[in-house]
Amino acid sequence: MREKQENLNRRTFLGESSCAAVGSIGALSTMLNLKLMSSLSAEEVNPGGDYKALVCVYLAGGNDSFNMLAPVDEVGFDEYSVARGSIGLAVDQFTPLNYAIPDGRSLGIQSEMAELAALFQSGKAAFVANVGTLVEPTDLSAILNQTAKLPLGLYSHSDQEIHWQSSLPDTRTSSSGWGGRMADLLRDLNEDGGVSMNVSLAGTNLFQVGDSTSVFAKNPGDIPGITNWNDPNPVKRNAIQSILEAEYENVFKRALATRTRDAIEAGEAYRTALQGIPALASTFDSQNPLSLQLKDVAETIAARENLGKKRQTFFVRVGGWDHHGSLNSHPAMLGALSQAIGEFQVAMSELCVEDQVTLFTASDFGRTLSPNGGGSDHAWGGNQFIVGGAVEGGKVHGIYPELALGNNLDVGRGRMIPTTSVDEYFADLALWMGVSPQNISSVLPNLSRFHSVVDSGAPIGLFGA
Repeated sequence: MREKQENLNRRTFLGESSCAAVGSIGALSTMLNLKLMSSLSAEEVNPGGDYKALVCVYLAGGNDSFNMLAPVDEVGFDEYSVARGSIGLAVDQFTPLNYAIPDGRSLGIQSEMAELAALFQSGKAAFVANVGTLVEPTDLSAILNQTAKLPLGLYSHSDQEIHWQSSLPDTRTSSSGWGGRMADLLRDLNEDGGVSMNVSLAGTNLFQVGDSTSVFAKNPGDIPGITNWNDPNPVKRNAIQSILEAEYENVFKRALATRTRDAIEAGEAYRTALQGIPALASTFDSQNPLSLQLKDVAETIAARENLGKKRQTFFVRVGGWDHHGSLNSHPAMLGALSQAIGEFQVAMSELCVEDQVTLFTASDFGRTLSPNGGGSDHAWGGNQFIVGGAVEGGKVHGIYPELALGNNLDVGRGRMIPTTSVDEYFADLALWMGVSPQNISSVLPNLSRFHSVVDSGAPIGLFGA
């Protein structure tokens, strides 16, 4: 029996370990896109500082962002109340921001988001108003006349998640995300330490997959590993080593064995890097799933020198934002989101990288202003926010729309045509990371339909002029 257990079958091992490898570094998605495109040299990018990182907080399901950021002046709040009906909040459920948008309206943030409000008032957070996926600039007339080119599956969760992460709204078949394509350009700024510059705390994702850059995916609190690799039985370990070092005629098996070895080496390199850093003094709520993800992000950033990284991206994910039936839980969810981000910023300050790390949100789409029973339905444009010491904070960037139903951005039930495209939003982030204006089109091919970075600089100015 013991002999049988120790006699590992190659097919069985490769099948089992493939799942582990995929969970560790996104091996399958990488193998399916084995393109021999080498990264551009560091001379082709604008380094823009010694270390920089982007942290994507993905709010899966479609955050009702007009209950997150709403007008609190008399006229604006009346518009909000009429449009939102039974799902609208009372004015005292918003904390007024010390900021007026150009049309004179005053905005407030949902009162459960005390940490984000404080970051906004201190100039370390900003909102980006009415952002959404667009194929090209459009207006209500073109949409009503059915002449507008619209994103595929405009109100579909699966389609819009792909479009937000790929920034390619006119295809469902993208094999890479804008963060991965950015990493393809920037990765030569890093040392080759075995661990990808793209780290996910929420499994594999399209956002971080590049043509030549993989994803290092891990669960919060765990070090990725391969099933049976660390087995104390030397016979098993030697057998696994033999399997991985074998020369396979089948190209898929050969590639899988290579990727599995890479996953093992990456896990060991990550483990070693984190063992070499002191524990963070900053605390994270162990009952808050986002806090646990961001704690791991903070620890990985703390180990950046051990990992040999000057550029990194991180992906974290929080689900449950599809509030069709009720918005009763929404304020508490916003509070948990704010708490985790506040904790993370304290950690960034402790690590003295507050100006070098930018966190930003993304979500499937906004929600209808009009109620859908006790909740809200899938819509289009919505409000996002960014946090970090380098951010041009204390501002609402972009155009915050009128909330009166039937306005010139409303395609029905308060579904707002975005006034800022995701391409423009992400362009500011990519430029800050060090992508040159000349190379931005390889990261965001759709951007040129909205803005010329070469001629006019960053589209929004999230990091100043």
